[in-house]
Amino acid sequence: MRVHPGVLVTLLALLLVAAPTGSAEAPAEVTFTFVDVGQGDATLIRDGAGFDVLIDGGNKSAGEVLIEYIQSEGVDDLEMVIATHADRDHIGGLIVLLESDEVLVEGVYFNGYPGDTLTWQEFEAAVIAEGLLLSPLQYPLIQTWGQFDVEVLNPPGSLVDPDQNKASIVLIIDYAQISVILPGDIDSSVEQLLPGRKTSLQAEILKVAHHGSKSSTSTAFLADVQPEQGIISVGQNAYGHPAEETLERLTQAGARAWRTDMLGSITLISDGFSYHLLPRTVFLPLLFTLY
Repeated sequence: MRVHPGVLVTLLALLLVAAPTGSAEAPAEVTFTFVDVGQGDATLIRDGAGFDVLIDGGNKSAGEVLIEYIQSEGVDDLEMVIATHADRDHIGGLIVLLESDEVLVEGVYFNGYPGDTLTWQEFEAAVIAEGLLLSPLQYPLIQTWGQFDVEVLNPPGSLVDPDQNKASIVLIIDYAQISVILPGDIDSSVEQLLPGRKTSLQAEILKVAHHGSKSSTSTAFLADVQPEQGIISVGQNAYGHPAEETLERLTQAGARAWRTDMLGSITLISDGFSYHLLPRTVFLPLLFTLY
């Protein structure tokens, strides 16, 4: 992986990021890994007690990389696979995963609004071939996933032929005192609706929407979320992701930006009362192993 100039210095500064918020101990450490799948999204969530969730899977070209990573973590069974929306850079790798039979998938969920592309048709066919159904995740919904408390904040079930990005599944996931918000590819027009759907959007960790697009991660949204860390899942692209405007807004909000195109896969590890982030760069393996 080619590292952007200056990244080694940044990595040394970012080696330890912790945010203690209490003294009690949670039952287990949980992890959120923002897998480096290039220009796309894939997040593997593990509750430390055997409940594993995969949210999105990148493009089809990233499918084998995704499977290899999941297996390297000792995961052979995913309780939930979630497609936040029908775009190919979110569902392509899920097709490869479902067709491979290398990892058992127990349930598949989507935003409730089918796509109209050949990639979506392949995805549906792969789900059916596994003997599974596509189940909708829509607002309002509160669930428990293993040790996580989860709220679905988007999309509502009343949309008519919506834009897929705007109909992305938006999740806020709580583990004790640590919160993570995962907004898919929504833009600022949807961001401004979310405060009316939850008393507080505050979250320590923000998975930055739409790969850092300038049309997402508005100043108002950042004021609502108050993130300490912003994770940007991004690869080489022709869209200008992440936009300089978005990076600047994150800085102004006091959030540190972490990019998978510079740092590789990024893992959040938390006991529910503190957290740290671990980039999987290939250039400083010993340092990160010692950490």
